[in-house]
Amino acid sequence: MADIFDEIDEELKKDRAELLWARYGKYVIGACLVVVLAVGGHQGYGIYSTKQIEKAADLYHTSLKADDVISSLNNNVDELTDGYQMLARFQIAAAEARAGDHAAAQASYSALAEDKNIDPLYQQFAQLLSVMNAPADSSVQSLQDRLAPLISAAGTWQGLALEQSAGLDLQTGKVDAAKTKLEQIVKLTEIPQSLRQRAQRMLDILNA
Repeated sequence: MADIFDEIDEELKKDRAELLWARYGKYVIGACLVVVLAVGGHQGYGIYSTKQIEKAADLYHTSLKADDVISSLNNNVDELTDGYQMLARFQIAAAEARAGDHAAAQASYSALAEDKNIDPLYQQFAQLLSVMNAPADSSVQSLQDRLAPLISAAGTWQGLALEQSAGLDLQTGKVDAAKTKLEQIVKLTEIPQSLRQRAQRMLDILNA
């Protein structure tokens, strides 16, 4: 049985924060750029807004090329417009995760998840990432509690939240609970096919 859990754990690791950002980050960036451009086109801002957006874009992209991305973004984040500021905060959290500082990454993602000024879609994304980047000694129950709202409501992140929750169930020996969640994933229609296939593979392993 330990070999089964090891194999499943390897599957779950494929969806760690860096891969999730690679898959969905372009949508976050695209949406934020729409916000940035919409602000720029709003009446009353005119030339001032255009200059502010251009300055924010330059600061953001320059920070991403810095040797210390985290420090550079932190130093410039307050000077960014709202869309770029949110992007910068996501990038800071992702960089912290890549550096292995999961406590800092979890805190950064949690702050985004609790920020009422951010669109709920991105709050939920941050909530999911806060669980995926939690330190190894985190309470499983606290992580499950954070996933519960994402699981209970149909939406963009429901399938991935179910998958993460199933992985936590397996860590604590709750195989039947994990199977139930994997079966839910297989039945979801508005999620990537790769996620359904991965859930089915895990079910096949558990039922073997």
